[in-house]
Amino acid sequence: MRTRFYLVWPFTFVTSLLLTFVSLQVGLCQSGFNSGKPVVTFNTTGPIAVKTQSIPAFPGGDGKLSDFIIGQAEVTESSIKLPRKMWLTASIDPTGKVIKLTPTYDSDPTLKREMELVGRLMPRWTPGKINEKGVETSYQFLIRQ
Repeated sequence: MRTRFYLVWPFTFVTSLLLTFVSLQVGLCQSGFNSGKPVVTFNTTGPIAVKTQSIPAFPGGDGKLSDFIIGQAEVTESSIKLPRKMWLTASIDPTGKVIKLTPTYDSDPTLKREMELVGRLMPRWTPGKINEKGVETSYQFLIRQ
């Protein structure tokens, strides 16, 4: 029995030491928020010193964003019915133009095409910024009808 104990405790000790080290590293990273999800910024040499950062914003706020998407989806050629709740992911370039708008969890090809069309019709957003410089960002949000 003693030998078994001596074989198990180094494994648990190393595992707990590794978990402690990993949690300390995550705590030291520069973080911000993107729709409630933490964002850690890295380049090829490690974490970037972030003095200021801001998330992208639709002109008029999230209420206007929902109204715009629902309004544009209703006037399209195909008669697609939007779900009551739908998560969308927008890829926004450093100038604020929507590169891509896709449903996050839905794999319906018609819905994907419609959201791409709506994304192309969107006005320019206020881009996401790190250290006062525009950066390409991904922004995930919920649309409710």
